[in-house]
Amino acid sequence: MADVSFLDDENQMVIEAELSAIGDQMVEDWINSNLDEGVYYADKCFAERCESTYLKGRFNQFYDLKPGDEDYIERGDE
Repeated sequence: MADVSFLDDENQMVIEAELSAIGDQMVEDWINSNLDEGVYYADKCFAERCESTYLKGRFNQFYDLKPGDEDYIERGDE
């Protein structure tokens, strides 16, 4: 088989729209999988991966986590 994809000759806008839909589904699956472990775990996974220092801080505040606590998430602006 050749190292050519059937997508090579397809419209880039169509491909990007499909990648967006696939990405949305992957995120939903990831969140649901994390929720299987519990809300705290899902919240922690989300906060650890988000770029928002605000949301990281809100996670720490909501769960009353302080610097030095095991699950405290560094915000990067502290």
